[in-house]
Amino acid sequence: MEINEAKNSKLKQNVSNNIIQILLNNKLITDNELTNLTIEFGYIFTKDDGVLEALMKTSCNNKVFYFACQNGKLIHININEIEYNQTIDYMKKYHSCLNKKINKETRKQKKRRKRNNQFLTKNNISINENLLSYNEKNIQLKSIDVICKRAIACLLTVQIACDINNGQYKESLEYFLPLYDKFDVKNSLNSKERRIIDGTYSKQDVIDMDWAYEAYWAICWCLSLIEDIKDGGELCDCSKAIAFVTKSSSFNDFKNKCKLRDIDEILDMYDLYYRYNWAINNKYVDSKTNIGNLNSSNVIERRRALEWIICDTDDWYDLQLNA
Repeated sequence: MEINEAKNSKLKQNVSNNIIQILLNNKLITDNELTNLTIEFGYIFTKDDGVLEALMKTSCNNKVFYFACQNGKLIHININEIEYNQTIDYMKKYHSCLNKKINKETRKQKKRRKRNNQFLTKNNISINENLLSYNEKNIQLKSIDVICKRAIACLLTVQIACDINNGQYKESLEYFLPLYDKFDVKNSLNSKERRIIDGTYSKQDVIDMDWAYEAYWAICWCLSLIEDIKDGGELCDCSKAIAFVTKSSSFNDFKNKCKLRDIDEILDMYDLYYRYNWAINNKYVDSKTNIGNLNSSNVIERRRALEWIICDTDDWYDLQLNA
């Protein structure tokens, strides 16, 4: 059983002493600065196997350092204040020993977690046994109309972003803008897509929209247009992706080719990509984490689309993809 150690002052003092030693050994602070040193515990708990997990913020004068205990090892990590707070909020919201309001796993959740962890292990990807699966209760999939319009709007805007990289923005707009009307998806654009077509985009917007091919590909899977996306390292088939829309004469023609997968199947795939995302993130703080052949951008974009379908957020760029 996992134990929240927030009130274990002896354990927290031992961790604090180790943090101080790391700071001094690496000459990040001096002995004279110790009187101004403060250590804040975002969370601290012991897992079922007794291994410690924790996230800490250390402040000294105008210097701030972040530390994490992962797999029993204390590590100085490179994150910022926003990432620190987001991680704490996420853990307190979704982690069972930190949030007593979390319901126990259902039978479906346990099977989903076990099945996906076995798949990850088979494919040389590190697992986190403590990641809980989405509870299928109270989840409402977005309607097939909304999902289909999201797919088309995304695909069209991706093409414009690609043409921006090729120096053909004006010509691209002339060709693709009428298609937004043809498929009735103008009102389905998200924030980045709007900036792409109105000319206020940033360089990062163009990069993000290029990778949105993979979010679109995940939607195509949800709509049963493709068979499988379990390989998180394989890029989408761009020619096939484009043809789903360009070979459709109207929105209804595109929609009639689609069949929305059931909620359990979508949750299974979402849970797999959630675990992929954890492994990729954990690689940054623990080099021993195995990620197999995963492509980080692939994983993040596909997870973005899968999570968007099962949540009530309209703009998928508003999602916080913590793991």
